[in-house]
Amino acid sequence: MAIVSNKFLELAISNIANHGDTDIFPFPVDNLIFNDDKAGVLDVLRYLDSNFDEAKATNPILAVKNLSAVGYHGFRYGTQIDSIWNAYLLALVATIGVDIESKRVSKEVVFSYRYLPNLESHTLFDRSVGWTSFQNKSVEMARENQYVLRCDISDFYPRIYHHRLENALKKATENQEVVKRIMSILMDISEGVSYGLPVGGPAARLLSELLLNRVDRLLANEGIRYCRFVDDFNIFAATREEAYQHLITLNQLLLSNEGLSLQKIKTKIMTSAEFLSTSDFAIENVADSPEGIAARNFSKLRIHYDPYSPTAESEYLELVAEVSRFDVVGMLGRELAKSRLDEGLTRRLLAAIRLLPNTAVNQAIQTLQNSLDLLYPVFPSVMILCKGMIGDLSQDVKDQLFATLRELIKSGSYITQVPTNLAYALRVLAADPSEEMESLLSQMYKQPLPMNIKRDIILMMGYRGADHWISDCRKKFSTVTDWEKRALLICSYILSDEGSHWRTKIKRELSQFDKLVLSWAGTSKSTKGVNWKVPL
Repeated sequence: MAIVSNKFLELAISNIANHGDTDIFPFPVDNLIFNDDKAGVLDVLRYLDSNFDEAKATNPILAVKNLSAVGYHGFRYGTQIDSIWNAYLLALVATIGVDIESKRVSKEVVFSYRYLPNLESHTLFDRSVGWTSFQNKSVEMARENQYVLRCDISDFYPRIYHHRLENALKKATENQEVVKRIMSILMDISEGVSYGLPVGGPAARLLSELLLNRVDRLLANEGIRYCRFVDDFNIFAATREEAYQHLITLNQLLLSNEGLSLQKIKTKIMTSAEFLSTSDFAIENVADSPEGIAARNFSKLRIHYDPYSPTAESEYLELVAEVSRFDVVGMLGRELAKSRLDEGLTRRLLAAIRLLPNTAVNQAIQTLQNSLDLLYPVFPSVMILCKGMIGDLSQDVKDQLFATLRELIKSGSYITQVPTNLAYALRVLAADPSEEMESLLSQMYKQPLPMNIKRDIILMMGYRGADHWISDCRKKFSTVTDWEKRALLICSYILSDEGSHWRTKIKRELSQFDKLVLSWAGTSKSTKGVNWKVPL
């Protein structure tokens, strides 16, 4: 039975094609298919929608959970869902998105992920409401009160109970079949346990916001003045005693209603003056040096422009001009001279580097690769920058970068032992043409690695044109994971007649989406001819 309209299926496809499926992992090759063949993806989603139970039985919902670093010593699990099922989950949640948003408290109180889909920009959430508005409102309210309680929820996404979420969904919408399917997919992703939301994607973000809505409304009913952004709360009080009372109330509400608790180490009651003196968004924060003032002003800069805007080109040039007012490389050097990074500032500096002239980009990336131990908490951001700028780097800087990353992997560095970090490093090394890299990939594939990384190794070998390796790997097709199989389907197009005969033989066994993958790869190769390479 079909329950999702084309409008929401198309919204899910365009959002993923333009903004990716997750903000934790490198984008899978499947995202290219979402961009290149929207009609084909739409047909597969219609099939899933009309044959939900049958599709789940014949095409199981797969997901990979990898550790990613949080700070210098912490970790969290991120979840990457099989691309087509991720799109269907997003379409289901978008179908009831308006129902969820209508139940939430004011945008003047809760600033995270306010549902406001925009088909032109392919976005799901209101971009005028977010972290910056949360901080500005907090500063405004701190000035009106004597004390501020700052706290956040401990292990928020992994500890969300499914039955509590299901109850919240049933109360939020009359579309109970959508609720049933959402919960069925979440149960499969969580491998049978009754708690946890997949970290990293927009569907889970909106679901998590609904879950906290009960606590939001109870806080409002108590007359407690507060702001929230995801699991971060800023609560305001006239006296220290009142702030402690609010802390007790919030703990009770979270535990009794959602089975959640606050992080003890991050919970702090401070005077309004103390809060304002530590906020980058408050004029009361008086930096003690020109460098401090520059860092604070840079932190307020919004390093983003909308490529779909009618004035995108002029907005980009304005942003370049804004960034040029700051000594980005110098600020980065000062951060790297510390024993611990300001992670937020460093991420913004990394994003700004791509707007600099080529000489400065080369200088910055050469500096970064010599400080990877210190950059460990933001390693994925460093790799995203390197991959995006690889074509602008001098050969010497590229060779040094490749050698540095190869050595991290070969030596078993703690940096690349983190699976998410390894996945990002491999995306940069895809551009490394050396024989040493091919040997390293071959050895890595024999190790017990997550299926998303093994998939990427296969694609990298195909990209390199290593037909001998792909041919040998193809013989193990029946024993590898589904994501590895998908990579082999794409790479089979470098095997000439061998690949053609093999595809004919196994095509009937493939899922609807994998048949689309095969068709997309074939069309892409036919269109580009001798210039075609296995995409990454």
